[in-house]
Amino acid sequence: MSVPTYPLYRGLQAPLAPNPGAMHMGLWFERFFHGYESDFAAVDKEGRSAWLRQFDLKQVGARSELEAKAEKIQQLAASQGGQARIYQCTAPFVTGMGNPHPLENGFTWHPTLGMPYLPGSAVKGLVRAAVELAYQGEDKPALLKRWFGTEAKGDVPEASGSFIFLDALPVEPCALVPEVMTPHVGKWYEKGGKTPTAKDTQPGDWDSPVPVGYLAARNLHLQFAVMPRPGVAAEALELVWQALDYALQWLGAGGKTAQGFGAMQLDQAAMRRRERDAAELRAREEGEEAARQHQAALATMSPVERAIRECLDARKDPNLGEIPALKNAIKAGQWQGDMKRDIALYLRDMMQTAKKWKESTQAKKPEKDGDYQDTLLVQSWIAGK
Repeated sequence: MSVPTYPLYRGLQAPLAPNPGAMHMGLWFERFFHGYESDFAAVDKEGRSAWLRQFDLKQVGARSELEAKAEKIQQLAASQGGQARIYQCTAPFVTGMGNPHPLENGFTWHPTLGMPYLPGSAVKGLVRAAVELAYQGEDKPALLKRWFGTEAKGDVPEASGSFIFLDALPVEPCALVPEVMTPHVGKWYEKGGKTPTAKDTQPGDWDSPVPVGYLAARNLHLQFAVMPRPGVAAEALELVWQALDYALQWLGAGGKTAQGFGAMQLDQAAMRRRERDAAELRAREEGEEAARQHQAALATMSPVERAIRECLDARKDPNLGEIPALKNAIKAGQWQGDMKRDIALYLRDMMQTAKKWKESTQAKKPEKDGDYQDTLLVQSWIAGK
């Protein structure tokens, strides 16, 4: 294949190679395949492999967009009483292999993020599979109907299930890797179920492997989000997470799970970062709210009360008491005139309440009596000295 051949974009200067930083990778994968023979009669097998190798990319996805989307989904789930948790793939992940594509194996791309993801319907089916496989309680039929709307998959639901399963979206960039499978008995897989005794469909060691390429994602981190419908207890939501955790660990998500693809486990590091970030955000919001309340309180105070409050708030040493702090501020000349006298009167009231106002002393050395000397000092300020 010397010249790329496009069936739909002749003359439109279609890009020859994917550019993760400047294009939607899913759009290029699904619309710009150019591995056809010149007359479009068939797909050039060599060209198909060469085209797929262009997707050997170490990083796909815009981190800032993914993080912003994940935060919005987390907030949405929390606002409805749900939760969002991050899982990391411990094996390659592939989804949408049954989608039509010239490669013979498609891939599921998020329509706006341009990243592999797991649709919410697949997440719901995964949880249901875990319940059907592992749950042994006598109330299993009732549980299936309550959670998913029906006891059996083919039944028509009479009502919605108890939970809403959102799409599992990536939270950070991942890598794309071309993979190859080599089925030896393709005709048996293709037609054996319908014509098991036919000569050309019989499996045997005389068949030759036919390499078929497909695309997989590695180092993928997905955020799963589940929201309960009104009236669902929190305990039931936790049971759903247990079922999902079991399914992701032992069943796997997406395609080729029989080969171990799609296995995931909770991303403990990401969850700890999220908890830390949430705690920091709460602390910051609480600090901002406290500051707003403080400013509102200052606005209702008299000028003297506001001056005292601002002085005390500005203390460099938070362990310094209010009385010595005000006394030091007056000594430093922070206030003059009537303001100084009014604050001295306030300081006198504070000293009286604290039983430190002492207008006389029995000490042999009055200059050693601290409370007495402080009282004389404050009296002098009240007198305008």
